[in-house]
Amino acid sequence: MSQATLITRAYDSPQTESRGYCRSCKTTHRLGSRKAIEHCLTLIEQLETQNTINLFGAAPDDQLKTKYLLGPARGKMFGVMHCMQPDGATLLLRAFSGQYNGRWEVRGWVPPLFDIDDFSRINYGVEKQIKTITIEIEQSLPHSDKWLLLREKRRKLSQELMRDIHSLYRLTNFRGETTTLYQSYTGPHGIPTGTGDCCAPKLLNHAAKNNLTPLALAEFYWGRKNRSASRQHGSFYSSCKEKCGPILGFMLCGLDHHDNKYTAT
Repeated sequence: MSQATLITRAYDSPQTESRGYCRSCKTTHRLGSRKAIEHCLTLIEQLETQNTINLFGAAPDDQLKTKYLLGPARGKMFGVMHCMQPDGATLLLRAFSGQYNGRWEVRGWVPPLFDIDDFSRINYGVEKQIKTITIEIEQSLPHSDKWLLLREKRRKLSQELMRDIHSLYRLTNFRGETTTLYQSYTGPHGIPTGTGDCCAPKLLNHAAKNNLTPLALAEFYWGRKNRSASRQHGSFYSSCKEKCGPILGFMLCGLDHHDNKYTAT
């Protein structure tokens, strides 16, 4: 797919912005994508020609090759933020959604919204328990008392683990406020798995913590289409409504006052 086709598709879509409702301001904050789309195209060209996300001077690493995105794991969202430093110089930030082949941190890409060591400490032991229970379930007679009890035990462990993991997330906005995922979330139901792991929250959090002013943010999908076929290789998308929408209102708050000499479009 040519760059001209990709950029036309992105520019013609009104649905490539990042946005979310802010409980404090009682309004929807938005950040446009246009200035970041060209930089996404540069990243797309790098992914196509180098076949790896290991783009920023690190030692060769087979786990970071893009063939990972073309197989059973399927593709992933990537994001680029065009932002301004306090001295007026511009800077690019890049992010991938979730983990990449089991890794949360890769050189040259912004980090997640939690401490990796804390995550590993909470996750490791419980994940082992869940895997052990899963094996027991597979070896039990379906719908027997033992099978039902094991499924319920696994469900409760998974829910407790997710609550503990969500408690690790720290979100910072452009008013200099830092809060938890639970306090910032405005959705009508429970917090979905993966909330806070998408590109937009990672990029906005890194910018806010480092006194950078976002000018634009764009996201695209790279790799084998997802199971619902709602994400297609090389296409641009807005921040997701289910996971990002309920937290981006808080995260974008204060951006319109962060540096009023500049307008994000």
